[in-house]
Amino acid sequence: MKRCLIVGAGGWGREVLSWALQLRQTEWEIAGFLNSDPDSLKGKNIPYPILGDPASWMPAPDEVFLAGLGDPAPRLSVCNGLKSRGARFVTLIHPSVIQGLNVEIGEGCVISPNAVVSANAKLDSFVMVNIAATLGHDCHIGEGTTVSCHVDVMGHVKVGAGCFLGSHACILPGKKVGDRAIVGAGSAVVRNVAAETTVMGVPAQVLAASRKGSD
Repeated sequence: MKRCLIVGAGGWGREVLSWALQLRQTEWEIAGFLNSDPDSLKGKNIPYPILGDPASWMPAPDEVFLAGLGDPAPRLSVCNGLKSRGARFVTLIHPSVIQGLNVEIGEGCVISPNAVVSANAKLDSFVMVNIAATLGHDCHIGEGTTVSCHVDVMGHVKVGAGCFLGSHACILPGKKVGDRAIVGAGSAVVRNVAAETTVMGVPAQVLAASRKGSD
């Protein structure tokens, strides 16, 4: 059996540990965490140690990894750094998740309890889907995006890489969210969102944008 290391020991890393311990599988077992701060679990009563810093860790053949960093940019940077040194990331799908037909889920994703991933949805690598989020049919979620609790991504939506969708956000059918955009909690996206833009409200309005502007 392989050793599984969770990359990140903050709040999301501890949630990932919780969901991993509820899986019924025999391919790997949790060995501990990788985290830059060796004291990050202090006072948390977590029965697994921090084994090292992911920036300098050299993956072994008997190790697999889970992505436990909540922020998209550090997740992609740290996890892709480990991959460049030979790390193999596993995907965690909680037993309560409902999947439609022809779903594609990439390497290193985490799908949390009571989420729904509908027919022909596609998730690229390192996507994080939190509790009770819904991904509609034919949607495409880009690499490293975070989909927070109770988010509703409707059919044919395209979300770019490295995005953050805040809790209870809703994206209407067919809309596009550009790379590294942020959709604030409780927002309703009724028009396309440009890359590197922050939107919030009902309907969602631009709060901040890159030099490229917004749609």
